[in-house]
Amino acid sequence: MLKQLRKLFSNYVFNIALIIGLSALVVYLTVKDNPKEIFDQLRTAHPLWILAIVIAVIMIRVFSGMAITYECNLTHPEYKLWQGIENAFVGGFFNEITPSASGGQFAQVYIFRKQGIPVTESAGVLWMNFIIYQSTMVASVFLLILLKFHTFYAKYSKFFSVVLLGFAVNAVVIVSLWALVKFPRFYTWLSTRGIEIGAKLHIVKDKEKALSSLDAQLKRFQEEIKILSRNKPMVAKVALIHLMRLLVYYSVPFLCAKALRVPCPVSRLLDVITLSSFVSMINAFIPLPGASGGTEATFVMMFSTIFGLTAVRPIMLLWRFMTYYFDMMLGGIIFLIAKNRRDIVAPKLQN
Repeated sequence: MLKQLRKLFSNYVFNIALIIGLSALVVYLTVKDNPKEIFDQLRTAHPLWILAIVIAVIMIRVFSGMAITYECNLTHPEYKLWQGIENAFVGGFFNEITPSASGGQFAQVYIFRKQGIPVTESAGVLWMNFIIYQSTMVASVFLLILLKFHTFYAKYSKFFSVVLLGFAVNAVVIVSLWALVKFPRFYTWLSTRGIEIGAKLHIVKDKEKALSSLDAQLKRFQEEIKILSRNKPMVAKVALIHLMRLLVYYSVPFLCAKALRVPCPVSRLLDVITLSSFVSMINAFIPLPGASGGTEATFVMMFSTIFGLTAVRPIMLLWRFMTYYFDMMLGGIIFLIAKNRRDIVAPKLQN
C-alpha cells in the first residue's frame, strides 16, 4: 500500500491534479460565506501594491539564484547570474509540485548539467547552499521566536507547540550534521546503536543501506564544511542573501494587506514577518504538494488576529496565489525553456 502511494505521489500529473482539487476546495471554503465581498475586494486591489508583490515574489527567486551563483563561482567563475536564477526557479517549481518539496534538488542537478556543471560538483553546490540556507533560516526564526514569544504565545497557545516542533525539526537537521562532524563519538553511536534502535522500531528498514547513506552524507557534509571554512567572505555574503530572501518572503502578507487596503501600519511589519515564519514552520508537517490545504488554513488562523477574520480571507487568497501559483507558473515556463535548450559542454575545472 505504501509503495503504491509513493508511486502515485511521484507522478507529476497526479500531484498537479491534487493541487488543483485542493485549491478549488480551499477557495470554496474561503469565499462561501461572502463571495461577492471577497471577489470585489480582490478586483479593486491597488495596482501599484500588486506590482510590489510581483517584484517581491520574483526577488525571492533572484536572491536564491544569487546565492547559487556565488557558490558555483568558487569552481566555475564563468557561471552567470541568469543561470543561477534559472536554476532557482526550476528548483522552486519542482519543490512546489512534489510532496514535502522533495523534487527540487533533482531538478536542479538536471539544470546544472545542462548549464555545464557536472553532477558531482552540482551536488556539492546544493549541499553548500542547503547548509548556509538552513543555518540562516534556523537562526532568523530562533531570533523571531525570542523577540515575539510572549506576544504570540497567549494568542496561539494551541498552535505554538507545533511551531516550536517545526522549528526543532529544522534545527535538529543542521545541528545534527554539525554534531556528526564535531563529535566523533556521537557519529559512532548513531552509526551503530542509533541505527540498530531505528531498525528495531521499524524506522530503519535496511541497516546496511542506512549506514552507507549516513557515511556518504557525512562525507559530503565534511567536504563542504572544508570549502566553507576556506571561503568565509562568500559564506557571509550568501547568508546575508538568504536572510534577505526570507525577509522578503515573510513580508509578502504585509504587501497583500496594503494592496487590498486593509489597515496594517509599518509598526506591525515585524509581527507579520514573525507570523509568516510560524506558518512556514507548521507547513513543514504537511506532506502534500505545496502543503496545499494546510497552508491556507494555518495562514487564516494565524493572521486573523492581526487582520480580522473577514479581511484575512482575501489577503490569504492573494498571498497564496502570488507566492505559490504565480511563482509555480514562472518556474514551469522557465523549466520548459531550459529543458529545450542545448546542453553546455562542461568546462575544465579551475583550481
